[in-house]
Amino acid sequence: MDAPPVPRPSTTVLLVRDSADGLEVLMVVRNAQSYFASALVFPGGVIDAEDADAAWLELIDGAAELDEAECVRRIAGFRELYEETGVLLLDAPERRPQTGGEGAAFLDVVRQSGGRLDLAAMAPFAHWVTPENAPKRYDTHFHLCWRTTEMTAISDGRETVSAEWLRPAQAIALGAAGERNLLFPTKCQLELLAQTPTVEAAVAAARTRRIVPVTPTFDRRPEGNFLSIPEETGYPVREFFLGAPPG
Repeated sequence: MDAPPVPRPSTTVLLVRDSADGLEVLMVVRNAQSYFASALVFPGGVIDAEDADAAWLELIDGAAELDEAECVRRIAGFRELYEETGVLLLDAPERRPQTGGEGAAFLDVVRQSGGRLDLAAMAPFAHWVTPENAPKRYDTHFHLCWRTTEMTAISDGRETVSAEWLRPAQAIALGAAGERNLLFPTKCQLELLAQTPTVEAAVAAARTRRIVPVTPTFDRRPEGNFLSIPEETGYPVREFFLGAPPG
């Protein structure tokens, strides 16, 4: 029997802002040909070797109290935001960032801007690991980010096909109505966000929440197939209907 695939370290970012209607979070829709086809998700992806480059030490702030792995995760989060939505969150850039063309290293984009990444503008939000029986597995750290920006989020046209700011309850309703493909981990994070009406409240909750690594289990029942998570994970919703059994 083959061993299950090793989970790939990944970072997902919940970039939040206050609006007249309450807290909003930036979300993207995956390309129909991607692994999470057409899913409404938060920006994120697999950690790259570039995210651990020693050259980042001269381009980051807020790293003094973080271990190396957490620094790398947050750098990856800023990179994924930039690559998937065009949003570049920098402190005090000296000049307009130049992309350097498609495929330019994120490290070079930040360096050429004269700006810096503020790692203290992120906080751990959740930690999920894909079940062993999945064809692809990810060890994903969700991070809340509250760094403000006037930049307009746009999809990259490759991995993502749209980008939009949504209230958590609005995104949950779109999933429930079948208007968006909402994955279980995404729905769970939205349920937590929906409990906090403002960015300030969301940040305070994230900083005090005990983060429990979550690995959903697959349950086959007479009424259909479900994903479920233990009660101690602290989520308002703990199971997700995958569909009725065939036949």
